[in-house]
Amino acid sequence: MHFPSARRSSRSRPFLGVSSLGVPSLRRRASDAVELMDDPDCDPVKLASTYANFRFVNGVVSGWRGMYRRDIRPLLSSTRESTLLDVGCGGGDVARALARWAARDGLRLRITAVDPDARAHAYAMSLPPLPGLTFRRALSSDLVAERRRFDVVVSNHVLHHLTGEQLGGLLADSERLAAHRVLHADIERSRFAYLGFGLGTWPLFRRSFIRDDGLTSIRRSFTAAELREVVPPGWQVTREHPSRLVLRRVVPTGPASAGLASAVSASAVSSAVSASAGSVLAETVPASVSFPVKSDRRNGHSRPEREPERVHVHERGQANDSGARVRDVIVVGGGPVGILLAGLLAVRGVDVEVVEQRAKPSLRSRAIGIHPPSLRALEQLGVAEEVLARAVRIRGGVVRSDGRTLGRLAFTETVGRMQSVISLPQFETEAVLRARFAELAPGRLRGGVTVTGVSERGGRVAVETAKTVETAKPGGTHGTVEGIGTGGTGEGGVSAGETLEARYVVAADGARSLVRDLLGIRCTARTGGETYLMSDYPDTGEHLGEAVLFFERGGVVESFPLPGGRRRWVAMTPTLQADATSDDLAALIRARTGTQLPPTTAEASAFSVQQRLATRLVAGRVVLIGDAAHQISPIGGQGMNLGWLDALQLAPALERALRDPEAASGVLGDYDRRRRRSARMAARQADFNMAMGGPVQGLRLRARNGLVRALAAPPASAVLARAFTMRWL
Repeated sequence: MHFPSARRSSRSRPFLGVSSLGVPSLRRRASDAVELMDDPDCDPVKLASTYANFRFVNGVVSGWRGMYRRDIRPLLSSTRESTLLDVGCGGGDVARALARWAARDGLRLRITAVDPDARAHAYAMSLPPLPGLTFRRALSSDLVAERRRFDVVVSNHVLHHLTGEQLGGLLADSERLAAHRVLHADIERSRFAYLGFGLGTWPLFRRSFIRDDGLTSIRRSFTAAELREVVPPGWQVTREHPSRLVLRRVVPTGPASAGLASAVSASAVSSAVSASAGSVLAETVPASVSFPVKSDRRNGHSRPEREPERVHVHERGQANDSGARVRDVIVVGGGPVGILLAGLLAVRGVDVEVVEQRAKPSLRSRAIGIHPPSLRALEQLGVAEEVLARAVRIRGGVVRSDGRTLGRLAFTETVGRMQSVISLPQFETEAVLRARFAELAPGRLRGGVTVTGVSERGGRVAVETAKTVETAKPGGTHGTVEGIGTGGTGEGGVSAGETLEARYVVAADGARSLVRDLLGIRCTARTGGETYLMSDYPDTGEHLGEAVLFFERGGVVESFPLPGGRRRWVAMTPTLQADATSDDLAALIRARTGTQLPPTTAEASAFSVQQRLATRLVAGRVVLIGDAAHQISPIGGQGMNLGWLDALQLAPALERALRDPEAASGVLGDYDRRRRRSARMAARQADFNMAMGGPVQGLRLRARNGLVRALAAPPASAVLARAFTMRWL
């Protein structure tokens, strides 16, 4: 892996990674830049120190702990051995970490870690062995030629070393080697990453190549947009960590996809790389700052003869005794949480269907806030960019009282768009999700269907249905009667009273969940009872891009930006004022804050806060999600976002339960425990929010304002911003 230009004098190294001209241009990939450890004659002591320190560096910046929890652990079993391949493993720190985490969780995982670099392999072999972990000096193409298959294929810090041809070859090999999932993690090129890494490592790792080669790696790396442009269909690029990219592929499961995988594997073997071709590649591709590069296909990195076609989920359905289709999953409830979950399942190749009581989507503007963890879920579904394009970004929040500013919080901790807090009316978000689900699973959303019964039948769940009859609505408009079997949105039509069957059912039917009641699951009431009034008004331009909280004597007033030059205003009220108008709300806001709001045509909406948590989220083959599982105060924008985080964890858990029935109770039990714990944390945060916004006078007012000032100052402000953007849920 020798390049004549690889050697560089230490005198040319920039202080803090910044030359006298400043940060180097990062507009384009510095694909011709080389790293010190690529030199075969580099200092062996520094090289060994570099391999040793990868454990600490990657532990901080790589995000593998989170990917293990979200993407790998749901695939593992305590009774059945799973397999994982780490391509370009370098010194083996990521492979060793995955092996330790799986062993700690009592899961059986056998890891093969490969690297063509003799130095990296020698270092990895010098470390104490771990059960289930094997190191090989090999290329990915060697394993393709051996007809090897692994449940999961991963790599870390490899992509930024590859040209277009080499990247195509890596992805082709990955498709042939992976039975279920591929995760290629890498750095994202940005000024934030360059400056952050340069400053963070400046006093450290002086006797290694970590710092210099790390800065070079950032210059060589892709941006998310660049990587999306070059990867083939079926691959998804997501931001999972500050300045981190994950190139992910989930292999469709089921009989149709199994046959396709076998055909692809056979095709790969017929064109496997010869030993001499692999040797030539090893001499022409530089080693990574953390892990060397692997080879791929014949003639350099040729693409496969044909791309694997997507296996549509409707091909996987089974039939019951009467010949009707048995779905993998039926989601009851077509709101934003149910549709997101259904989409995440469809992306994974799960045969999913949604039944929704409403014949038409609601146009009410309820939830508006979308937090960074939720953007990660939307990104996995492939709709984050569209949602961001429609939304307005909230840069931060300001707290005021009696005309004075008590403090500010900044939500723009990173420059990445996926780390933003954004605002978009719920009906617009729901429209994007429905359109995406229609692409993934055409005809699988049935409107106008009411669930009247749920019961388990062996390894299936029977769902009794009836057509929905909508009664008169406030405002003089009448709903429609939507026939379930004629002209509906469902595939093939469903007659009134038909029984649907699935291997699992998910209740996403809201706070008044009928499915939850049918199962006899109780809800534990927490605090609640506070009442609010809200409406949308034209934005006066006074608080551009900021959320504003007015902590006044008579109760809190909140204001949030909306797209289209509008703002949402919410005020705490002494009682539920169901008949109040937007003019009434404007008068209340003027009396408390002195703010004069423009006239609006929007109607005011009164609501009362109730906080409840289901005593369990899993009952046999039925799972609760979203408001059906936990009802949290909407103050702070936690309700819909918490439901989306449920979906983000439930989708891989259901996929695992479907594929490995022996592990089903374990993974669903883990979902139950984790999501109820997150709901309790969210409820405590909501309690704090409402307590801080309650009406107070005199000494209590001064004490509260003093507390707000303290919380809005560093270092507490960073913790508070993290809490309000739901980064720890």
